[in-house]
Amino acid sequence: MVDVQQIAGTKSVSVLLSDKLYRIDFYQREYSWGDTQVAELIEDLATRFLDEFDRLHERREVRTYRPYFLGPIITAPKDGKDFLVDGQQRITTLSLLIMHLLHTLADERVDYRSNNLEKLILLDDFGELIYQPHVDDDRERTECLDAIYKRRDVPLGDVLDKSVRNIWRQVGTIRECFPSCFPSDLQGDVLPYFSDWLLHRVVLMHVEAPDQHMALEIFETMNDRGLRLNNIDMLKSHLLAGVKDDGAIRDLNVKWRDRVTELADVEKNADAEFVKVWLRGHYAETQRERKAKAAPLDFDIIGTAFHRWVRDHSQRIVGRTAEEYGQFVNEFFKLSHRYKTLLNASRKFTPGLESVYHNAQAGFTLQLLVIMAAVCRDDDDETFHSKAELVAKALDIFLVRRMVNNRSSIYSTVQYTIFNLAKSVRRKSPADIQAELTRWLDAEKESFDGMERLSLAQHNRSRVRYILARITSWLDGELGLDKDGTFVTYMDRSRKHPFEVEHVLADKFDRHEDEFENEDDFQRARNRIGGLVLLPKDKNTSYGAMPFGEKVPHYRSENLLARSLCAGAYERDPEFRKLRERVLGFKSYESFGEKEIDDRSKLYRELAEIVWDPNQLSRA
Repeated sequence: MVDVQQIAGTKSVSVLLSDKLYRIDFYQREYSWGDTQVAELIEDLATRFLDEFDRLHERREVRTYRPYFLGPIITAPKDGKDFLVDGQQRITTLSLLIMHLLHTLADERVDYRSNNLEKLILLDDFGELIYQPHVDDDRERTECLDAIYKRRDVPLGDVLDKSVRNIWRQVGTIRECFPSCFPSDLQGDVLPYFSDWLLHRVVLMHVEAPDQHMALEIFETMNDRGLRLNNIDMLKSHLLAGVKDDGAIRDLNVKWRDRVTELADVEKNADAEFVKVWLRGHYAETQRERKAKAAPLDFDIIGTAFHRWVRDHSQRIVGRTAEEYGQFVNEFFKLSHRYKTLLNASRKFTPGLESVYHNAQAGFTLQLLVIMAAVCRDDDDETFHSKAELVAKALDIFLVRRMVNNRSSIYSTVQYTIFNLAKSVRRKSPADIQAELTRWLDAEKESFDGMERLSLAQHNRSRVRYILARITSWLDGELGLDKDGTFVTYMDRSRKHPFEVEHVLADKFDRHEDEFENEDDFQRARNRIGGLVLLPKDKNTSYGAMPFGEKVPHYRSENLLARSLCAGAYERDPEFRKLRERVLGFKSYESFGEKEIDDRSKLYRELAEIVWDPNQLSRA
């Protein structure tokens, strides 16, 4: 048995988080881990634990399980307090995971000493209970963590800080992802074993610097001088060594360094993420089975050690000669340039790559794997854009179908489907890709049936807002407005008055007691998609409590989805009249209740089937 505490500098999660309160400087407070990083961490933890676990084991045998190294953290003292210089992403994610375990153990009524977990996330700081890790004077972060811990909703419309919004988003990722990791194995009575393992066998190396300057120097040294293993550098060394010509190697080394810098300027770790996408999309053939003790295969090894995977498969994917190594390196340069284009299109609305932006706004990062699988090294710009938009459109339809049917699309739930799709479109022509995507969508079981049942809830608020923004911006376009610009506007949280989901029915059950048997039925009705529109925050606040008859005249000056509730919208508007010849469900209302919400839900389904029509692939 390995005693992790005897390995120099290492501490278990339990020791590390209960040892002291870690603070984060306000200027370093950004929590930036996305769905992919969080999902991969949980998948790795679940896989390692289940590789060791046996249902015949007693709990005490967990102490003999092989430890899992989660990397280093660096801290330094300032004003008598300990600050994280490196490691806040992992520590914050661990805290969120521990909160989730606390809630899950309670929900499943599993006998477990919950204070073992609680004391790691909520520490006593001279009589004040503070969440780990802590940012002084960051009210929004503290309120968000408090709401998560106490299982309350977070009113995101009032939260402007992107880091805090992302913390809340990743709570959702953990909530959706955790049970999907080997669901038959990691639940119920197994959870105490997993919790013990997480606390005592997951370890981090703690580097305690004497001051902030030394901590930054250590951090820079570990990153800049290669003391922290860097898959990209090791991959580069292997590939350039295969080129063999010293002059060519020097030129390629400079070009490689410049390209890595370009990618990093767009997004942190984009160089490594590109290589994973490239190798998985173009060369990986196998993926680990979703069961305990299954061996990691191509897809999985590329995710953790792609430099080793390339070395082990060089003859198959690269070749033997210096010329073949040179061609492979050239493929790195050409495809990484395409990847950079896609990253930029994910962040900024780009004509010709609209669906790439849409999927990114929906938080669907796996689209890049399928797009890059379809792209060939020698595709011209027109072919590249055609392939990218074809794939992104199909994924857009797939994603929204799952949304309206309340099915998750996070990394761990769809990675097998997406990997198989990537292999099916690998380096094909646009025509073949279009045919393959059409067959794939036809075979998928989800449709828009769920739209009429879709309701706003704590776990799907961002999805509902996204669907409303897409439908509303499409209607803008049909009226001759700038539909692309309006979608960007509807999704923009940095506006003084960002668009929010507006309930057409005010939260006043007493006004509808004659229609609903109880308040629960009333709340279920008012939260259905047909009873929702998008309005700017100030309008939402102003109109929110009004009875329908008073608020609906105000909708006449808003977007068409809201305006169409009002009779005045149907007067002297030839473009809307033409639209109603295609979309039959539009009508105005003098009163609004359950029947009207049914009508509107059917309208929204009709609109969704147009906006996300698979036939658009043949027109792309």
